Amino acid sequence: MRFVAKVVWVFLVVGCNDVTAPTTAPFNLTVKSSSVSPGDSVPLEGVKVCEMDRDNCVWTDARGEAILMLPIGDAAYTMDKEGYAPWMHPHTVPPGGATAITGMNTAQRIADEHNRVGSPYPMRGTGTVTVKANPSLFAGVTLQLVAATGVPWYVDEEFHWSPGLTETTSTGIGGFTEVTPGEVQVKLGGTADNCIPISSPAGDEPNSVWVPVREGYVTSVGVQCSIP
Repeated sequence: MRFVAKVVWVFLVVGCNDVTAPTTAPFNLTVKSSSVSPGDSVPLEGVKVCEMDRDNCVWTDARGEAILMLPIGDAAYTMDKEGYAPWMHPHTVPPGGATAITGMNTAQRIADEHNRVGSPYPMRGTGTVTVKANPSLFAGVTLQLVAATGVPWYVDEEFHWSPGLTETTSTGIGGFTEVTPGEVQVKLGGTADNCIPISSPAGDEPNSVWVPVREGYVTSVGVQCSIP
């Protein structure tokens, strides 16, 4: 699996000393409440942030900040807080560490959006994937799950999930519900061109991204594309 942490020990002989190469790096995270209006977002305290599938967790402080040691290379982390939908992000961590600012939606809002596309919430046996194509005002992007299935949707101009759309609107956001847990790839088409994942591992094909899916979680990824 692509997101399984691999520990590799490298020993260098320098005189009588053994030098071990680092296998982890600090990941500096700030978590805020998600809102249509950025000015309404506030830092979230007490968010449990964990390395995916590992008992390696920290909690955000009053400023919504936390530092989590993650494996160097491809990794992913989960975020949990009462009243909010469980969230997950993949991230490629360089040896010097990384910094990210992210948001969490309330459980009620995500339940409402799942209801709009006819999918159950809380999720049972499946996960949800969201993809944002940057820059903003990026319309006409199509999303395809590679060798996987799910219920497709795109965000409309009022920032709601709509099952009736076949491509992104100016929000540049779309995704899938009812995706089987594991690791999937999402391929971007339509107006998407020269798309590079933002801090996440790239897929096997051009304009594609790797996405880990876990039961009950919303996995969010972003890609930077050329302006059409």
